[in-house]
Amino acid sequence: MIYILLSTGVGLAVLYLYHVNSAMKRIPEEARKLSPQRWTTDEIKAAYEKNLENPVDVTKSIPAKQSRRYVIVGGAGLVGGWIVQHLLARGESPSAIRILDLLSPTKDVLDLGVAYVKTNISDELQVNVAFEQPWPETVTQLPLTVFHTAAIIRPQDRMKILLFIHNRVNLDGTNNVLNAARNNGASCFISTSSGSIALHRANFWIAPWSKIPRRAVQILSDCVPLPKRHEEFFGNYAVSKFEAEQFVRSADDRSSNFRTGCIRPANGIYGIGSDAAMTITGVYLRRGTSPTWLYNVIQSFVNAENVSIAHLLYEQRLLEQSQPGSTLPNIGGEAFVVTDPNPAISFGDLYTLLCTLSKTPVHFPKIQPVQMLVLSHILEVYSYIQFKYLPWLLPAIKGDLAQIQPSLFSISDVFAIADDSRARKSPEQGGLGYNPPLTTIEAMCKQLLDWNEKADAKKVFVEEKVGPLRVTEEGVDVNVAAPVKKI
Repeated sequence: MIYILLSTGVGLAVLYLYHVNSAMKRIPEEARKLSPQRWTTDEIKAAYEKNLENPVDVTKSIPAKQSRRYVIVGGAGLVGGWIVQHLLARGESPSAIRILDLLSPTKDVLDLGVAYVKTNISDELQVNVAFEQPWPETVTQLPLTVFHTAAIIRPQDRMKILLFIHNRVNLDGTNNVLNAARNNGASCFISTSSGSIALHRANFWIAPWSKIPRRAVQILSDCVPLPKRHEEFFGNYAVSKFEAEQFVRSADDRSSNFRTGCIRPANGIYGIGSDAAMTITGVYLRRGTSPTWLYNVIQSFVNAENVSIAHLLYEQRLLEQSQPGSTLPNIGGEAFVVTDPNPAISFGDLYTLLCTLSKTPVHFPKIQPVQMLVLSHILEVYSYIQFKYLPWLLPAIKGDLAQIQPSLFSISDVFAIADDSRARKSPEQGGLGYNPPLTTIEAMCKQLLDWNEKADAKKVFVEEKVGPLRVTEEGVDVNVAAPVKKI
């Protein structure tokens, strides 16, 4: 009798897991209608050839020179780096640009005369010292704009006990930068928020009669209700970015001429830049072989250059509205979702593009999502016990394996479709006039062109990992490229 009951229980569990697995691989009809076309190899090759022969001139989309001083926090990163490049491209003086970051910007930027101050934004004293550094006499009287793009991103964390890891940079760091900007006379402060703050946590353990998880399809727009409680956000990153966004937006004060606002890039940011290797496209290229369960998932991506232009447009709008006699709608203290100017793509589209164009080996073996989902819960329990009770005994989970925790699925397995129609409205209609120059296929082809040129010059490194799982002195790691996202 016990054997029969045990066999029945195991059989039902297997059937349920098969049901969950099938649901996670299913494309909801709503998502299919919003993005009905998949990329073909011919389309990809044509876009690549076009990029070779006639690349998109992004400079035409950069807002006009403002003749101000600029502090770019996180200016050695992907979005911050492009803000610096676009400021220089439009004619701002290099001596009027200062980068605050833990990492140094590229040598070519420093050689142009852009200043760099190594800064840990979680340290209030370091931030204040960096802001109070004297400016060259030729620019010291110019008004000041601050772009804040720095953040820490750990998509695996969702437990409150680990919230401090994100808060010390994303929340406390933002508050430190905001206060320093205000105290040093800045009149414009634009912060990079995240489209992920609008994502509600999904539950993939569905009822036997359900076909798809609840909230499998989510529209990221400026008007959707945001999560309210910690457990409603996809993870700690989104919680910290939401609270930081509230700091920035509430600081807008037209009467004292301190104008603020936020840009919410959705969903994963990618592109060429100093830390492009940490974006999802860069990770896949560098890993070479990346087991994946995401072929059918459809999401919006946004290129870093488009995100930079959105920041510069918001600055321009706030400066215009601050002029005496301006009749433009007041959009200070707002947040705008931005994405690429095309329908969302599937991860399968991304994989096809990389396999078609990359000169280095790249492969995407299929694995079943439910296997990873079960593993993620085991790893979360292990991580909790290791962190809270036995850090002296159990090895910490490192690398890719550390990301395979339940919160990852609430951002990687959700059909997240961005709607940036409000940002695209004209200034007279209360928008940014956002008209991004690069489509996703154009921008990804641009990144592959850059990658292939470096591959020809032997300047890229593709990892070779032996075996799926290993234990080292630093902890446990696994050879699975989780969909790391710069959000």
